[in-house]
Amino acid sequence: MHKTDQLKPTILFEDFERVEMRVGRIVSAPLAENARYPSRFITVDAGPLGIFVSVGQFALVSEEALVGRKIVFVSNFRPRKMGNYLSQALILGTPHPDSPTDQAQALPLWAHYLAKEGDTVF
Repeated sequence: MHKTDQLKPTILFEDFERVEMRVGRIVSAPLAENARYPSRFITVDAGPLGIFVSVGQFALVSEEALVGRKIVFVSNFRPRKMGNYLSQALILGTPHPDSPTDQAQALPLWAHYLAKEGDTVF
């Protein structure tokens, strides 16, 4: 579970500038098989930047509620092996109120419907 009662240490603006956040549209979001925690294997269309895949604890949100929606994701993290999957992006989110205490189930951070796939988030 994520702690929300304390702020993290202050960082420099230059540190924040290194994080590449973009808008993407979810193309598919099936449940990830054999994952440590219930997760989804999410395919994200980032327009001219191409397709990214992400594994995240969004299992409490139905695939129907995810597909077609625009989200905010980090596109410049090093790919990370998660079980049988390679996650290329981190979809930003907030804690899901129904998440079990031993998990970090999340609600995705939606982008405005007028934002275009691949747009920079700042």
